Amino acid sequence: MRPVTSLSVRRLSTLVILCAVAGTEAPVSAQLGGRPAAQWIATLDSPERVANMKIPDLVAALKIRTGQTLADVGSGTGLLSIPLASATGPTGIVYASDIDNDLLAHVTQRAGAAGLGNVKTVRGSFTDPSLPVPVDLALMNDVLHHVSDRAGYVKTLASQIVAGGRLAIIDYTPDGSPHQNQPEMIVSEAQADTWLRAAGFTRAERVTLYPDRYFVIYVKR
Repeated sequence: MRPVTSLSVRRLSTLVILCAVAGTEAPVSAQLGGRPAAQWIATLDSPERVANMKIPDLVAALKIRTGQTLADVGSGTGLLSIPLASATGPTGIVYASDIDNDLLAHVTQRAGAAGLGNVKTVRGSFTDPSLPVPVDLALMNDVLHHVSDRAGYVKTLASQIVAGGRLAIIDYTPDGSPHQNQPEMIVSEAQADTWLRAAGFTRAERVTLYPDRYFVIYVKR
């Protein structure tokens, strides 16, 4: 790898300026609000967050059938991958997709400790969850606002869901978001609806479960 020089910095600055003038974005190189895996594990598995997620109610609302193929997109520590795998049973599969190898290793350890052999980890990218087969149901919990190109991402994800399959989006309302000082990380329900419709989904159900988050299930047309 070549060292970063003042010339390379100036060239990068020029690229950003030219992109801005052209009305385009600089290449996406990271998720919004990224952090090291150890910090994610401490945050995502904190007792307060786990309690607030109401995981049994969340999973029940998804109405998962035995043997279905599921995806936990942006799986993080696998906190939801495990109950999803239990819900679909040993004849089903849960693909836990994330961009961080250390988090995926954590998911594998977690599934092993739970005695579940139907959780398969997948290394995704900033623009593609890279699911190996089309799934019956994909879940994005607390993930959409971390994606830079949201419209493009859900369109790519749509190609990895079967016709008639479902996509569940859970994310913070603008008023409930913990990112009040980071407006680029706030995604409204109306925005999500627009992107999902454009990607080929129909809004099917809104689940009332959280005071600070929306929980919407869409069906692929």
